[in-house]
Amino acid sequence: MTVSALQAMSDGTGTSRILTLVFTDLADSTALKTTHGDELVGDLIEQHRELVRRFAEEFEGRIIDWAGDGCFLTFETASAAVSFALRIQQAHADARELPGVRTGLHMGEVGERPGPDGDGAPPRVAGLAVDLAARIAGLARPGQVLMSAAVGNSARQRIDPGLLRQPIRWQAYGSYLLKGFDEPLSIREAGLEGIARFVAPTASEKAAPVAEPQTSLRRRRLLPLALGSLVVALIAYLVGTAALEPPAVTNANDVRQTTPDLAEVPGFGGRPAIAVLPFDNRSPDPEQAFFADGLAEDLIMRLSSWRAFPVIARNSSFQHRGGNLDLKRVSAELGARYLVEGSVRRAGDQIRVTAQLIDASTDQHVWAQSYDRAITDLFTLQDEISSTIAASLVGDLTRAEGERARQRGTENLEAWSLYQLGMQHAERFSLEEYGEARKFFARAVDRDPRFATARAQLALSTVMEIMLGGSGVREDMVSTAFESGRRAVALDARDPTAHAALGGAYLAAGDPKNGIDSIQRAVDLNPSMPEAWTWLGWAQVLAGNPEAAIAASLRAQQLNPQGSMVWIYENLAVAYWEVGRYEEGLELARRLVATQPSYPTGYAYIAMNAIGLGEIDEARAAIIAGRQARPDLSLALIQGYFGVSRPAFDARRNEVLRQAGLE
Repeated sequence: MTVSALQAMSDGTGTSRILTLVFTDLADSTALKTTHGDELVGDLIEQHRELVRRFAEEFEGRIIDWAGDGCFLTFETASAAVSFALRIQQAHADARELPGVRTGLHMGEVGERPGPDGDGAPPRVAGLAVDLAARIAGLARPGQVLMSAAVGNSARQRIDPGLLRQPIRWQAYGSYLLKGFDEPLSIREAGLEGIARFVAPTASEKAAPVAEPQTSLRRRRLLPLALGSLVVALIAYLVGTAALEPPAVTNANDVRQTTPDLAEVPGFGGRPAIAVLPFDNRSPDPEQAFFADGLAEDLIMRLSSWRAFPVIARNSSFQHRGGNLDLKRVSAELGARYLVEGSVRRAGDQIRVTAQLIDASTDQHVWAQSYDRAITDLFTLQDEISSTIAASLVGDLTRAEGERARQRGTENLEAWSLYQLGMQHAERFSLEEYGEARKFFARAVDRDPRFATARAQLALSTVMEIMLGGSGVREDMVSTAFESGRRAVALDARDPTAHAALGGAYLAAGDPKNGIDSIQRAVDLNPSMPEAWTWLGWAQVLAGNPEAAIAASLRAQQLNPQGSMVWIYENLAVAYWEVGRYEEGLELARRLVATQPSYPTGYAYIAMNAIGLGEIDEARAAIIAGRQARPDLSLALIQGYFGVSRPAFDARRNEVLRQAGLE
């Protein structure tokens, strides 16, 4: 506590209280004055202040002080403070003329005493907690609501999810050491789905990320490889089955049927839906049921971000609670082919989460996994497990649905089956297979012209043909990719695959800036989608941001540790080379070639990293092997693969490859 706060309490004029403290700051107001003039900006600031006053009153907050376009407020509860911040975020998003607001929140003990203006005027509030709240606000980007873990943990349990029009998302960013403070602070973000862009605070002299102890870090990383794994396994198996209509969380009352035959589910265009049943609490303590329910709810939310298939709403799926359920009956009542069920067991500071994906039409287990973790922060744990399960489910679902489509043959297939067959070819990662994939995606689009995800994959397969040196005219193929990508976004602006596809078209056209913007939108729409993170990593490579490329690619690997690593190996092999981490780059380039021998860049990356380590013989051997796999391997082919001109990078790369014997 500050000296002023201690003095206030000791002289009898003040009190000590625990409050939630909020700092807001209107972004870019100074720059706006230059471009729009003082009078217009003054009107915008007054409009912003009126919103602050209105929402502060609504949530019983107190305005302590104004400082230009910034404001300091206090609230009695964390949930009221976060509700206020999210209402401000929403109001500014609705009023497009208003700039974004940076908001920081912290909860702690402060000293409070009467202000200089007497009774009825705002009091003076001081203490370290005030300084921390102000520092957190300084980390926020325009439109971002950042807070300490104390605020996030308290508010998340109590905030009314129906308060706002959009779902509320929560994100943990780890610990930061703030300038002037000895102890690191855990930073969280709350934001409205579709408005907030969840981005970790940037490291600076004012705030430095703190690496967790290795044991803690392993626990935390293995947890997201839990719920995210359930979601990507579930989704990949499902992404196959459900990519026809803009998906959303759907109420089962609209789709019930009288027979347990789930081959065609009324209301979903024949697409198989998925339902997450409430997880069983198998702990001795009945109070742990909140964690089990929260885990299942998070999983529903994350799965619904995948636009390719319907997800049954919580109020329907949670009707089926308890063990020994008749899963065929449950699936028929919910109209869902796939069911996710699981359990949570806590003993002391350890927790075990199990989850499984069941194809109710055959009563077979498609995927199952258990996770044993130490408990530190239950809500962070819940987030991490849900994202990991989601990521794992996607891969298994796609493979299973692709096999189902293949067994039915290629005649009279529905659009989603054609889409699944296309995905099977695309996941073989060769020029010829991408050509086959493109044909299936085109047939799927012909069958259903409003199939946004199929159009997106049509664009992406075309982009990959361009990169791998397809025989078509590059300009024409780029134009085709743009047409498919833009049409996919127009059909379903909330489909992350559509935005990733449009981003891929920009990259093929040599425009990494717009490529990153489009792909970042895909990540914002579905942070559990490893493919979006992988494309973001490649975009950052082309933009000359190798560290950002490494971070995005490692996130993709974390989300889907058992999925295909071809593109991840590629991103990391070239990014590590660019930053001089040759040993790591060489190892991943070797893995790329071992995994996909037809990829021409793998041999180039072996050569580039080997030259960096002085291993000229291995570099030359790699180029010889590369020419055997791809006789047309050349500097021109590699340049065409990158597609973006970066003169200094291109010159360095070509010089190294020439040393290895490539011309």
